[in-house]
Amino acid sequence: MQLKGSRFAILLVSAALFLFAEMSVMAQGPGSGDNRGAQQFATVCASCHGSDGTGGKAPSLMAPNIVALSDAELIKVVHDGTAAGMPSFAQLGDAKITSIVRYLRTLQGQGNMAGAAAATGDAAAGRALYFGKAQCSSCHMIQGKGGFIASDLTAYGRSHAANAIAEAIVKPDNPVAPESRVVEVQTKTGRKLTGVVRNEDSFDIVLETEDGRFHFLARRDLTDVHYTDHSLMPHDYGTRLTPAELNNIVSFLIVVGQTTPVEPAPPGRRHGGGH
Repeated sequence: MQLKGSRFAILLVSAALFLFAEMSVMAQGPGSGDNRGAQQFATVCASCHGSDGTGGKAPSLMAPNIVALSDAELIKVVHDGTAAGMPSFAQLGDAKITSIVRYLRTLQGQGNMAGAAAATGDAAAGRALYFGKAQCSSCHMIQGKGGFIASDLTAYGRSHAANAIAEAIVKPDNPVAPESRVVEVQTKTGRKLTGVVRNEDSFDIVLETEDGRFHFLARRDLTDVHYTDHSLMPHDYGTRLTPAELNNIVSFLIVVGQTTPVEPAPPGRRHGGGH
């Protein structure tokens, strides 16, 4: 009886500690949790699934069969990996895995979307800014028009709240996705190139520059490869755009995201180049 009582006490204490841990995580608030989840997702998931979860080397996380999984099932997938080749990330620990899943839910449009209703700007004016003064289209495609070096934003407003979109515009490197960071290379002939890496190994590196061109470079022909800690996206939108203009762009992205049918990404097409 004493042994059974001890076991019961241990179980009771364990349950209390687990509940306390859960309450501590929740008490940190959605903002800090979302930020941790975003950082973990960018570090662990984005290189294969894309910085917005729409796919790349690995399948899109926006697919109906993925969205339909429960949080517990998603946590198990990240923890255990899959027979299809996804590795186990058990080493991250339960708290980090849970934060990743919570962030994924915001990408899938299941997070707090109340901010979308606050997008009271002029979507038409936002479109003019997107293709004009703000120069978003020089890197980002939307509805089949624009650049190729960064992610397609056609569906972006469908799964992101207005405040999150504005935050991504004014603070593009919080965090910067690994596949979006700027890389600077210099060849032995003195040629300098700046862009994002699309593929690399011990012998070669494939660099895409802002004009959309791909450069296939042998490492033996390079004198320097510098990986920066920032993306190509301008860092002065907070001062370059007025609050009204920022709201107009956010409204444009939300309207497009909510009204444009989104086709599945072709196999092998990378959508991850976040900014």
